[in-house]
Amino acid sequence: MAKQFSPPVRQPAARIVAISPDDGSAIDLRNPALAAILSWCLPGLGQLYQGRTYKGSLCMAAILATFFVGQWLGDGKVVYASWKPGETRWAFICQAGVGVVALPALIQSLQLNSAAREPLLASVFMAPPLTEGQYVTQKYADLLVQHDPDIHADDFFDKPPLRQFRTDQLSIWHHRMGKFFEIGTLYTMLAGMLNVLVIFDAWAGPLGAPTEEDRQALRGKKMA
Repeated sequence: MAKQFSPPVRQPAARIVAISPDDGSAIDLRNPALAAILSWCLPGLGQLYQGRTYKGSLCMAAILATFFVGQWLGDGKVVYASWKPGETRWAFICQAGVGVVALPALIQSLQLNSAAREPLLASVFMAPPLTEGQYVTQKYADLLVQHDPDIHADDFFDKPPLRQFRTDQLSIWHHRMGKFFEIGTLYTMLAGMLNVLVIFDAWAGPLGAPTEEDRQALRGKKMA
């Protein structure tokens, strides 16, 4: 009698779960790496992907609100990227933690400092400040004169086909906004750093409260 062939039975893929510190229920983290990436792209999106709707919505609302309040306090100027010697914008490293909403700053910086000599679409949105002696296109120079009340046509040297900036735009921003420039910067940095915690939560699940065994182990280490 011929042997009957039976196909191997596929075992269901193991799911990574975490334990809720609130009620002890299991949380299906699904694909933790993907969830972490999603939460970097948009705060709380990874938690929404995992089915944690309340937490994801709360994180998204709180972090984006903090970020945009900072932008408002800083007149939309506080999120920009710059890697020039002496002009490095270290704050952007923290701001980038908030995800794709901060990425236009990186694109604008690359465009302005490339052969294009102007930000993408010649827009001032998230564009870095001009430094003394920096060359830009005629179109972008005219746009700055039009949108910034503290920049005038005679602040540029005529260097056809380009224009050369005569002063320092960052100093202009500080003079006009005063302490609000630093406060706005702080808010946007805080939003990015808070999102790092949200990313970790999407990847590893919520941090549970210490158990009695954990406390005893900690006391034992201190006494050793």
